[in-house]
Amino acid sequence: MRVLLLSAYDALSHRYWREGMVENFPDVDWIVLSLPPRYFNFRVRTNPISWLLEQRVALEQDYDLIIATSLVDVVTVRGLFANLAQVPLWLYCHENQFAYPSSAQTANNKRALLEPQMVFLYGCLCADAISFNSDWNRSTALAGMRQLVARFPEKWNSALITTIANKADVLPVPLQLHASQPLSALLLDSDRQSSDEGTHNNVPLAAWGADRPCQLVWNHRWEYDKGPEHLLALIVALKDSGLHCTIHVVGQQFRQLPDSFEQIKQLLTVDGPASNRLRLGQWGFVESRTEYVSLLKSCDVVISTALHDFQGIAVLEAVQQGCLPLLPNQLVYPEQFAATYLYDWHPAPAINADAMVAKLGEWRRPQARPHCPALDHYAWSQLQARYDLKMTVLATHAPAA
Repeated sequence: MRVLLLSAYDALSHRYWREGMVENFPDVDWIVLSLPPRYFNFRVRTNPISWLLEQRVALEQDYDLIIATSLVDVVTVRGLFANLAQVPLWLYCHENQFAYPSSAQTANNKRALLEPQMVFLYGCLCADAISFNSDWNRSTALAGMRQLVARFPEKWNSALITTIANKADVLPVPLQLHASQPLSALLLDSDRQSSDEGTHNNVPLAAWGADRPCQLVWNHRWEYDKGPEHLLALIVALKDSGLHCTIHVVGQQFRQLPDSFEQIKQLLTVDGPASNRLRLGQWGFVESRTEYVSLLKSCDVVISTALHDFQGIAVLEAVQQGCLPLLPNQLVYPEQFAATYLYDWHPAPAINADAMVAKLGEWRRPQARPHCPALDHYAWSQLQARYDLKMTVLATHAPAA
């Protein structure tokens, strides 16, 4: 089978998925084209031109199947290369452009989102099959497309979106269960600050208690949509609570960071490491994959304050390494984890912080602490057959599974 794999905005989760595809299907003849994850609006609308100028030879070849991420303008790609027009198309959706929280740039400008939303809609219309990485992703995408077309001056038949829904399923990004290739290690940098508590690698969860601080990790992109103001409120609440904790704040950083991160670091360092029961552990990027996995293994709880998460691979990786998840009871998390791992979400950061601290206080008692949830169903060994069936059915032009 000869497959053209297109990733127009090759962010880390997209890269993680496409590298897993190539690795787990070595018998497929892959041609992979990807573009750097920068200049989002420009990239989403112009990726066909970039490939036209740089990858014409590859795109003029014959293929049995096209697999494209949802940020690829597949309609234009097919229009520019007639040989691709009739090749079966599988659209894989890591995200959708309808469920992101508003930023300073988009809060008062719906037109800023219209281009990527229309690229997504057109892609869904021309795809032979569509897969979303979670039901949360699928349901918000379909609802968003219905709301979008309802705003148009010409009223269209609702069957338009029903047609899309009928060819869409949920197929998560599989986890790489070997420690050598964690996704979040790609998010880490060499600017490392060691915990004053020393290392606790492979200490069992039962050892967390009066003699050892709870090791917390927050391992997300340092951007507004991951709720840094909620993390700041948690730091304040933890300092007031007297709980004995070390918190590690790691993840991908960019040139412009939300102000909350500087405030968080000041709160955790201003009084000195030994003057209170909340201490700063790892801060920022850690370049070594081995060190990152070791950090996750040493932690007790992974925390999310996210305003959006379509699958939450960073959280899943931490749970994979033995961390208890402490997550909001919204977004994708309720379909992944039981209610015992979720706190009641509230838009007010201080209220959220109180809910998280209450849960941590409860878990301080070993008899009240839940077991770490199993994630075997996210393994490639469990999902590979579904991926294989999808590709085989589409490449042979049979009706989509």
